[in-house]
Order: sequence, then structure tokens, then C-alpha cells
Amino acid sequence: MRPARSLIVLLLVLLCAPLVWAEDETTEGGDLPPVTVTARRLNESTDDPPAFVEVIEMDDYAGRLVSTDEVLRRAAGVNVTRLGGLGATATVSIRGAASRQVVVLVDGVRLNTAAGGGVDLGAIPPAQIERIEVIRGGDSAYYGEGAIGGVINIVTRRPDDAARHTAAVTHGSFNTWRLAASRGDGGERWRTFVSGSYLHSDGDYRFTNNRGTELDDRDDFQDVRVNNELDQRSLLVKVAGEPTDALSLAAQNDLYSADAGVPGMITFPSPHVHERLLRDIASASAAWTGLGLPGLSLRTRLANRYERSRYRDEYGEQTGVPFVSERVELEPQIEPSLQYVWGAHQLWTLDGLARHTRLDDEMFDDPTRETYAVALRDQVLLWSGRVTLVGALRYDDVSDAGDQFSPKGGLALKPWTWLTLKGNVGRSFRAPSFSELYFQHGYVEGNPDLKPERATHLDAGMQTLFPWLSFEGAYFRSEVRDLIEYVLVGGFRYKPFNIGRARLEGMELSARLAPADWLTASGAYTLTYAVDENAGDDRQIPGRPRHTASARLETRADIFAPFVEYDYADGNYLTAANTKKLDERHVLNAGLLILPEAQTRLGVEMKNATDERIVDVRNFPLPGRAMYLTFERSF
Repeated sequence: MRPARSLIVLLLVLLCAPLVWAEDETTEGGDLPPVTVTARRLNESTDDPPAFVEVIEMDDYAGRLVSTDEVLRRAAGVNVTRLGGLGATATVSIRGAASRQVVVLVDGVRLNTAAGGGVDLGAIPPAQIERIEVIRGGDSAYYGEGAIGGVINIVTRRPDDAARHTAAVTHGSFNTWRLAASRGDGGERWRTFVSGSYLHSDGDYRFTNNRGTELDDRDDFQDVRVNNELDQRSLLVKVAGEPTDALSLAAQNDLYSADAGVPGMITFPSPHVHERLLRDIASASAAWTGLGLPGLSLRTRLANRYERSRYRDEYGEQTGVPFVSERVELEPQIEPSLQYVWGAHQLWTLDGLARHTRLDDEMFDDPTRETYAVALRDQVLLWSGRVTLVGALRYDDVSDAGDQFSPKGGLALKPWTWLTLKGNVGRSFRAPSFSELYFQHGYVEGNPDLKPERATHLDAGMQTLFPWLSFEGAYFRSEVRDLIEYVLVGGFRYKPFNIGRARLEGMELSARLAPADWLTASGAYTLTYAVDENAGDDRQIPGRPRHTASARLETRADIFAPFVEYDYADGNYLTAANTKKLDERHVLNAGLLILPEAQTRLGVEMKNATDERIVDVRNFPLPGRAMYLTFERSF
């Protein structure tokens, strides 16, 4: 074992040592927020310095059929790429970074697989989500490898002290059905929560088939998406409690499964290809206060992510030859964290991580990865909170990618209660995936000598907050080096190398206006220069639109609550030379919620109301106009 890794293991042991002598007493820890079981830099809003964060509350979409990617695409700095309708593959980019450079968490546990690629947002059911936290900007100092563009943290619904039960049913276009139910019970010490959902859609929407000839519409015809059916199932179980005043415990299991057809590109349809996914995330956590020193607390989380996927192309419709693959990924981990509140003005945090990743797939030769990390953070509040200084340094030791230091510093100034000025600077990295390191199949071979991708990033901006108006503006810039790109090495063989360079630069604007109780308007705009510096002439990286915008208007009149939503995206470039570009996208959604009482909602909505023929990726059409009716009841 290398000396650095031995030191990290020793720190993990020291962090876990208080488990055997934690006292059953409470102590005062100053005026800073108390530590809770799940608190890991979460619950941040527009007035929390210094990171740029947006919190999406899913209760704002109650009584509707929405997907996780649909609500995320309305956040500033975020671009979502979809390959189809409900439940289809959808990946996220933040501030121009690739989807593989964005970390996605569910209750603090990573969904990013070591196999590679971005996280599929279509495989995250929204019914059990309480809120989504979008942390924009590189953040490896807090979240480790992969957080070059930012972090998406999905927080599922929690047990309440009081009993609460909900049920919802949705039906609509393309024979779509969604059933969802939850039950929560609370007591003096213990609380439980159970949530389940089922989604089915035939996905047989109409689209314009151009036969792959975008510039010649004489051969276009109306077609129907085939082999696009979907069945999703999810079950979330949570238990939380405080057996003593000084000890908090929590455990949960998040089970998800899906069966879906894979329709393929319109030029090469695959009417028989099928894929199946099973994912289970189990975790248990504990938090202690009163560890013999006022202001000292410890929390520890054990978690395990299990994923099993099966892809079946028995007729070679996508690969040219019959192909069946099965992949299993297992990732247990432990994350202890020690916090010390020093008086009323300073918070020290020492985090540790030990993670083991194993991939069972013969095309990768069954690789494994060990990750050890330790991070130290300091937050200082000065002049009654008008100035906040944050510093962080994290060391990661990745067994097949070497070690990396990730520093970060942040500053927030609050000269008035309604104004916050803030900025951040730091470094982040992404370890090569197993696909890039080890995959050997067909025309692709891995490169075990790859180095991590590295990025230096900074941002600065302002936030204003009034009772009726909030506004945020930010400038960001990242210099990314050692980008991994595939190169033709001979014949038809491609191999990845660290040869890419990129500049990710732009501006984010967002605002929310509520001049009256019955009227709310919100919107966001992002300008992104995702420049391929290898090209030498400011060419935009394909798949990263330069301009994106969204707007939402909600009103209320007695029991009626109509709403209108608009999404815009500049056309994506299809080629690195920027010679071909998709059409810009305009999508309008509209609907009406009827609320006869506080516990009942009836919603009717029309997505893509103008029936635009749109795509995010060439040859993967998105649905046209669709209608959905939802009934939701709480009791």
C-alpha cells in the first residue's frame, strides 16, 4: 500500500473511532447551523454563500407529469440532451462541460458509473424526489473526481413527524400511464416513509423522417417511432429516528428497474433491440453530537450501489452482428465526517472516503478500482456574517488514475441584506473511465496509460433578494486540459489519448418575480462558449448550444391555477468543424391545475403545444404535441 493511501486509511480509522465512545449528551455548538444525518453541503439557496446553487422544489410541479430532465433543463447553466420521450436516455451538461464531467448524486450517493458516460436522468423517477440541488462550477474539492462542470444532488422525500399519505394517477398520449403512492408515519422518536411508482408508455409518437437528408425535404415522410416502449418501477423505503438526544440514525433502500425498447436512429432503426436495468442503492447513516468537546460532532454513512444492465441485439440491427451484453457494477463505500464549530464564527470539517468499485463485464476484463480521499474545509464568518470565507483542500488517491489535489477558495460579501457578491476559484479533475482505460471490442481499444482530465475554474457574480423579486447573475470560466479524445491509430482502430483542450466560458442570468399572491414569473438565460482550443479558431464543441433560455408564468384565480412554460435552445453543431448545425428549438408547454381543496389536485397539461418537430441529437426525434391528465390526492 502506498504511503499516501496508508495515511488516508489511518485518518478514516481515526474518524470512525468515536463510534465506540460517543456520549449520550447534547452540547451547545455556537450559532452556526447544527449538523444533521444527511447534511453534506445541502439545503443551499440563493442567500447561502459562496457557491452558485439553484434549488428546484418538486412540490412546484405537483399534480403534473414531469420528468427529472424536464425540470432540470430550466435551471441556469444547465443543458439537457434527450434521445426520446418520457424515460428515454437524457444526460446533463453544466456550464458547457460534458455529461461525464458532471457528478449526479441521489441523497449523496453517486450514480456515475466507472464504466463511463454521463448519468441517464431518464432513469431517475421524479415521483420520490423532494428537491434537486444544482451546484454550478467545478467542485472536486467537495465532491471528488468528475465534478468539472458541477454537481446535481437529488434529495428524495423524507419521513415527517406527522402521518402523510399521497396517491396519484396520470394518463395521456402514447398510452402513457403513471401510478404513484407514498405513505409516511411519524412518532416521538422514529419516522418511516415508503414511496412507489410505476410508469408505462408505448412511446409511439409521430415524427418527420427525413431519411438522413436534412437539406432535401422532397423525400420526407411522416413516420411513427417503433420499439420505443418503456416500463419503469421504483420503490423507496426510509427509516429515521433519534434513539437519544445525541444520536440520530437513518437507513434507506432505493430500488429501480426498467425495461425499454431501443428504437435506434431513424436512418438505422432497430425494431427488436431491448435493454433492461436494475439498480439498488442502500445506505445507513449516523450522527453524534456531544463527543466530549462543545461543538464537535461526527457523522458516518455506509452505502452500496448495485447496477445490473442487459443489452440484447440478437439480429445485429445496431452493431451489424448479433450482440448481447450483460454488465454488473458494485460500489460499496464509507464516508465519515467530523465537524467542529469553533465559537460562533468558524466551522471546520474533516471528511474521509473509502470506495471500492468492481465491474463484471468480459469486454472490460472485469476491472476494479479503489478510491481513497480526505478533505479539509474551513468556513469563517466575519462582521456578523457580512463576510464569509471558505477554503477547502481535498486529496484523492484513485488506484488506476493516480493521486490528485483539489483546492478551492470562495468569498461572499453581503454589504446589505438584499445583496450578495461572491466568487470562487479552484481546480477539479475527472479520472478516466473503465471504457477509456480497458474496453476492447470491435474498432475500439482502451488505453491504460491515460491521465485524469484537469480543469482550473473561476466564477463571480451577484444575487439580490427582495420579498417580491430575486435575481442572480454570474460569469464563469474553466480551462480544461488533458481532455480524453479518440484517435484513429491504424486501419479502423480508435484509441483514446489525453490530447484535448477546451475553454468553457459564459454568463448565467436567472430571476423570479412575484408581485402578487396570484402571479409568479421566473426565467433563466445562459450564454456558453464551449470552445475547442485544439481547433484554434473558437469553434463551438458539438452538442453545446451557445444560447439557452427558459421562462415560466403561473397564475391563480380561486381554485384554478393555469401555467405556461417556454424553453429555447440555440442549434447544436453536429461536427467539430462547425459545418453542420441543428435547427434552434422552441418548446411551449401549457396547462391548468384545479385545486378544489388543499389535499386534491387535478391537472391537465399540453407539452410541446405548437407541435414543433425537434431533436437534441441528429436522427433521434423528440415527441410532438402530447396531452396528459393527472389526479393527485393527499390524506
